[in-house]
Amino acid sequence: MFKKNIFSIKNKLVLVTGASSGIGEATAIEFAKKGARIALIARNNQKLKKIKNIINSNYGEAEYFAFDLLKIDNIVELIQQVEEYFNDTVDVLVNSAGKAVLGLVENVSVDAYKENLQLNYFAPLRLIQCVLPGMKKKHAGQVINLFSGVGKRGLPGVSPYCVTKFALNGLTESLRVEVSQYNIDVILFSPGLVQTDFKTNQKIYGKLKETFTNGKTVTAELVAGK
Repeated sequence: MFKKNIFSIKNKLVLVTGASSGIGEATAIEFAKKGARIALIARNNQKLKKIKNIINSNYGEAEYFAFDLLKIDNIVELIQQVEEYFNDTVDVLVNSAGKAVLGLVENVSVDAYKENLQLNYFAPLRLIQCVLPGMKKKHAGQVINLFSGVGKRGLPGVSPYCVTKFALNGLTESLRVEVSQYNIDVILFSPGLVQTDFKTNQKIYGKLKETFTNGKTVTAELVAGK
């Protein structure tokens, strides 16, 4: 029986988006504890610098690259900058950045749907496209996409966010088959409700009696460990 090699994290170059807080921050630190080199991606310079210093002082090597992932056309240059700095190609991509736009279909503008898709779907897609050549050349790698149960079943008032996660699910399933011959793992990770600023940062159009963000939560550190 064919047995796949265990993927070792030590010395791997791990790129984490949304790394300035929440799941992204906790995941970056957890990978660093395992001996990986970390590229931190988010918009907030001050928060990124703080996390970089935590990693460099306690665990290993990290560098931050402040970047707005809505600037899809500039992602190619971002990846080039990361790989030139570390003199290596990305081994693990963690697409953690994301936000939720909520509201009844009739109340949410098309532009709001587009912007949510830009961050939650098209940015991860472009990042994947940019790191795949290096992974294929090494014949190894991992793409980890943060997911949600609303990408499996739509909920009322959540359609903009649902659409982005349904799209990410389809992309992940297709990509997994396409790159399996290159020993690249494509992983969809659904953490459930997590204690982060995600709920605070969500944008709601119109009035909603309920949102999908209420319920029992787990810590970002627990999610990162998994």
